[in-house]
Amino acid sequence: MKTIATNILLMAAIFCSHTILAQTETDQVKQVMKKYKETLESLDVSESYALFTEDSQVLEQGKIEGTYRDYIANHIGPELGHFSSFTFSEYVIEVVVDLPYAFTTESYVYNIVLKDEDKKVERKATATSILKKIEGDWKIIKTHSSSRAKN
Repeated sequence: MKTIATNILLMAAIFCSHTILAQTETDQVKQVMKKYKETLESLDVSESYALFTEDSQVLEQGKIEGTYRDYIANHIGPELGHFSSFTFSEYVIEVVVDLPYAFTTESYVYNIVLKDEDKKVERKATATSILKKIEGDWKIIKTHSSSRAKN
């Protein structure tokens, strides 16, 4: 009887530690995605490079943009200079961790106010990302987003 009770306690401890580890990994992945969103909202992506691998791949609106550095240099970077604000709302994220990878699905509404035209753009969007744990840190290796007019 003592052996059965010991085995049950041991199995419970292993299960609990695995659950805590999985939650910690999930929280770390969410933090990376949150930081990426915050850099976009700040209109300053200079601190976002560390969130991505050097050979990352960005896909947006049906186009392969290249690496994250390519995306910043040739797409979103120049666009941010025309924004007076860029905010996210109705943000929901789902994370699945399967070490050493994590998979995210995000849904949100983004609002952009253009500087010169004082025009507001509001879009409903989704994004999926693949992250990999590299030397203890989660890095985005691939991200794909798309949006449509909010109805």
